[in-house]
Amino acid sequence: MLLKKILLALALLTTLSGAHSAFAQCTWWYKPKENFTISSLAGTTSLSPAPIGQAMASQKIIYHPGTGSIEGCETGETWGMTLNVSGLEPSGLPNVYKTNVEGVGVRIGFEKPKLGGVRYPPFAQQAIKGTPIFFPTQVIIDFIRTGASVGKGPISFDFSARFQAAALTPINIVGTNLKSDVVNNIYFSACEAQTKNIIVPMGKVVAANIRNGNTQAQNFNLNVYCKGLRPTQPAPVKIYFEGPTTSDGLLKFNDAGQSHVASGAAIELTNGKGVRLPFNEDKALNLDWQQSQPDAEVYHFAGQARYVPSGGEVKAGKADAVLSYVLVYN
Repeated sequence: MLLKKILLALALLTTLSGAHSAFAQCTWWYKPKENFTISSLAGTTSLSPAPIGQAMASQKIIYHPGTGSIEGCETGETWGMTLNVSGLEPSGLPNVYKTNVEGVGVRIGFEKPKLGGVRYPPFAQQAIKGTPIFFPTQVIIDFIRTGASVGKGPISFDFSARFQAAALTPINIVGTNLKSDVVNNIYFSACEAQTKNIIVPMGKVVAANIRNGNTQAQNFNLNVYCKGLRPTQPAPVKIYFEGPTTSDGLLKFNDAGQSHVASGAAIELTNGKGVRLPFNEDKALNLDWQQSQPDAEVYHFAGQARYVPSGGEVKAGKADAVLSYVLVYN
């Protein structure tokens, strides 16, 4: 009788021990080394056209030519990567860091080709039982457009990334003194008018002449200098306008509706061909290219302004107005 009790106890212990040893844990299948160092980028990076927020160029660097995966994780175990970038500040765009070159940011991603898309640290996610976790074998450096103006020149930065899964020893991927010369043959670094504020003297006009449509047009001109690009043929630069209007090209007076302000009239704005100026980007007009200078491409806009009736009785008063322009390039 005593013997049977001992055997029952031994059987119970054996069963418990077997159940505990079957509990799955994350383990490496072909474990990579624990530290990788990336010491160089391609010497030059040539930019291609891209909208703001998208990549103008990319460099891919393989730091682990083999393979590596983690097996046996239970659902819910955590894995992911962290990233620290030295010498660069966040740009405001997701995962993108500012560089010293205007309009150019850097985004750092990691990938195991053919086994998942590019991941941009920091990120963390939960494992799924039966699904392997693949160690990324290459880094992707994206050069992201961060603004309308895009410059050129050398950039330099360092980064350190860490790959971690559950309680396994983390793997470090470090980039040191990474340098590349950004080559820009497609974007202007800046476009700006030679004269910031243009005053157009409209003179004194008799109300009866406005009612009759008998007013003199006043000419105004705008020279625009675009820098940072030496195009083989002139790149397009456009212009549109902003201000209080009743329709395109018909500008309201300042403080319209006040007793001291003229009424029943507005300022008609046209280009050199008599077409009313646009007040939205979709209708922006092309500027006329004039010439190349050693440090800029020169563009020109010519317009006219005159008083016209706008409906209702034309009454005398102050008739000033302010117009803003917006340059569209790159």
